Amino acid sequence: MLTAAQAGHFTTFGFVVLRGFLADRVAALRAEVDAAIRDAYAATYDERVIDGISGHYLPMASRLTPVSGSLVCDDPRFIDAAQQLLGGPVIPECPEGVLYFFEAGWHTDDGTGVRGVKFAAYFDELAAANGALRLVPGSHHPQTHARLATRERRQPPVRTGAGVGTGACRASLPGYVADTVPGDVIAFDLHTWHASFGGRDRLAWTAVYQRCPETAAERDRTLRSVHDSFEQAFRGFDRGRYPVWRDWLDGAAAHACRGPVIERMRQAGVLGLPGARDGW
Repeated sequence: MLTAAQAGHFTTFGFVVLRGFLADRVAALRAEVDAAIRDAYAATYDERVIDGISGHYLPMASRLTPVSGSLVCDDPRFIDAAQQLLGGPVIPECPEGVLYFFEAGWHTDDGTGVRGVKFAAYFDELAAANGALRLVPGSHHPQTHARLATRERRQPPVRTGAGVGTGACRASLPGYVADTVPGDVIAFDLHTWHASFGGRDRLAWTAVYQRCPETAAERDRTLRSVHDSFEQAFRGFDRGRYPVWRDWLDGAAAHACRGPVIERMRQAGVLGLPGARDGW
């Protein structure tokens, strides 16, 4: 359980840094993420294509990534925290291992209006100068979010020889720098504006949980959101070896806690989406 202060910080500011939240698992998870990405992207691992929020992204609920898969709900810390922060039952998205290549300008992680929380664990000590996550406090509140979205749309891109000038992006919004060490986890609302500047090749693990939809409109937004995540153009890995939910579902009999979560996923329609079982 999170403390009342942690939950209150998330509600007020749209994020909270959970110090040492993953300290007992971080070494094993880091080794697994690093090995899986090197294996999955063996032919293109050293390529650095800078395009959007660039990186090697990999679904991590397969039989080859048991530590990550166990953190979906077998180990209850993330799902319990998500339910506490979102105020009710949740459904998970597939956790991801990520090797981020470059910087990321200001953005949010929701385009359909779902209610959700993202947990991000970085495997290096990060500060302002080397890619620590920056977040705009309070930017998840609808009116503030809308104003920031309008403001960012009006910002002209400043281009340099390498692309958009990151100095201009960095200055466009005031952000809180979430310094972290391995074992810390940042939990943030999917509508919170965030960015990262100055970092290169940052290894991370992320997990998203959405509040279970209660109406037909909410269900439609949830399915569009999850489908969009399946449709992302990740490059170069064997989807048979690294599927989305197939292996995790196949192993459910050995983990009693998965049953209720799977049923919520099924009721929401997530497991009926194309790619939900076999891969992106």
